[in-house]
Amino acid sequence: MIIYDLARRAKHVLRDYKKKRDCKYVTTVRRIERVFPPKGQRLVAMTFDDGPTDIETNPKVSEDGLTLHLLKTLEKYGAKGTFDVIGTTEHNYPDVAGEENSFTWGGVKFDHYPDINLDMRAGAKNKPELIKRILDGGHEITNHGYRHVLFGKMKLVYGDRESFNNIHEVVEDLMTLDSLLEKDFGYKMKLSRPPHYVDKIPDGKNSYDAYRYLGYNYMAASFDGGGWLPTGSFESDVEAMVAPLRRALSENPDALNGQIIFQKDGFSMARLSPVAAALPKQLELLSELGYKVITVSELLALSSFEDAENEYATALANAGYAIGYKNNTLHPEKVLTFGELVAMTTNPEKQLSLYREFVDSGFSSEKLPEAETKKFGVLKEHPYFIAFCLALQSGILDSDNKNKLSYKTPVTGSLFTDFIKKLKPGLSFEIKNGKLLRGDVFSILADALLK
Repeated sequence: MIIYDLARRAKHVLRDYKKKRDCKYVTTVRRIERVFPPKGQRLVAMTFDDGPTDIETNPKVSEDGLTLHLLKTLEKYGAKGTFDVIGTTEHNYPDVAGEENSFTWGGVKFDHYPDINLDMRAGAKNKPELIKRILDGGHEITNHGYRHVLFGKMKLVYGDRESFNNIHEVVEDLMTLDSLLEKDFGYKMKLSRPPHYVDKIPDGKNSYDAYRYLGYNYMAASFDGGGWLPTGSFESDVEAMVAPLRRALSENPDALNGQIIFQKDGFSMARLSPVAAALPKQLELLSELGYKVITVSELLALSSFEDAENEYATALANAGYAIGYKNNTLHPEKVLTFGELVAMTTNPEKQLSLYREFVDSGFSSEKLPEAETKKFGVLKEHPYFIAFCLALQSGILDSDNKNKLSYKTPVTGSLFTDFIKKLKPGLSFEIKNGKLLRGDVFSILADALLK
């Protein structure tokens, strides 16, 4: 555990560094950790990983199975949860259990939920009645992987645990669960969280590339609700889940406004379920301060970005346009670049379709206008490659690039006007001269793209 704690701290430092770095390109896949605090209300989201399961709580605190108990507890407080579900771990064999209180407690080669040899008691495949119950209660379901297999290696914690080898295997796994929910329940998922937050795929791709294929955003979290790491006893495990929340709210009653809380619809490494007893205590604390617990998607619909609130940008992002950066910031004060303008105005459905063809072809650009995109400084590995291909194919961009534009070129009022006239002929608007800031164009783009 000491090694893990050190690794976790190092990972947080690296994550903070990456977060500062990840505001270079706008993207359709944003890492959602929290959002700009909604004004005039206190809103928070709670996520629950690894279920659903009908296995009994341990120790027994309810006559219901764990997932149903969590649902009834949420509904008692008028709360809506976001359940990050799996498909099934029943195929993750041969395998043996590791030591209890270790990271391999449920399996050395694979994860097993709710536990090894009890796989049939969890997951969307085996517990459709619980999936239906989640949806009937107005809660949200997100994609945690059909088999909950690591996207890539995580040797420091899991040693030689099995993982996927390439993006195609990751996509196939995610699509299996996505298709199951859509076919059997008519439900389309919008968000996903990778198993154990492992992002790197061995072929050089990552979870963001896979989520782009599915049309998902990356659901992270900003507050660890705990419940998975044993502390020595059930009572202390419960207190370890409640105390950080109590402390944060006592220091600042608005501390959790706009945040996403991570928890488990499952058991700790000691095979206990402290979440069953801690959740009502957490909800009571939130309720006393006037918080409303809503789904992550409901939170995003109100305030999509972490650093700023803008109704036009939120509307565009909720419609699938690439408005924000990978770290879920909006930065309305930044100078708008030509690459951003092209990417932000690309039709989401067309972009998704072409990107899928690109991935399915093994990232071949043979049928795409790569020679023309290069004139704008955009190679096939570039985040804006698909957007520039579509803009060239539609005639919005000049294939000769007579004006010598680069994706880095700052957008001026005249350049913006010429571009929008091609995109939306007849649209009337006013724009300032000189270099434009990102915040100058959101309302105009909303008129051009959403009406």
